[in-house]
Amino acid sequence: MNEELRSIRVSIFGRDYNIKGGADEEYIRNLAGYVDSVMKDIADKAGSLSSGRIAILAALNIADEMHKERRRFDELADELIQKLQSALNIDLRSEDILTTDPESANAQDADQQSADSE
Repeated sequence: MNEELRSIRVSIFGRDYNIKGGADEEYIRNLAGYVDSVMKDIADKAGSLSSGRIAILAALNIADEMHKERRRFDELADELIQKLQSALNIDLRSEDILTTDPESANAQDADQQSADSE
């Protein structure tokens, strides 16, 4: 983690901030722009709230979006796992599959083939 921290100046809701980080400058500017747009949308809809309250509402809205997307991702991942299990007729979450080394797996396959031929 030897990324060089650099300071990037961004404007959010009419105030300038120096953000230090190792992420790409364009990425940080995009994040700041998104926060700025969410805060402006809230200010337009909510009327006269303090910038602190607007910031809290923006943080809650963004956290809500993140949690919904995370839940959607988890559901899609579970759906994909189920489809793969069905297609391959195996349990991808089985500890045997996740922890078995290749040599041990080959030996098990050979044992199974021997048993099948008997």
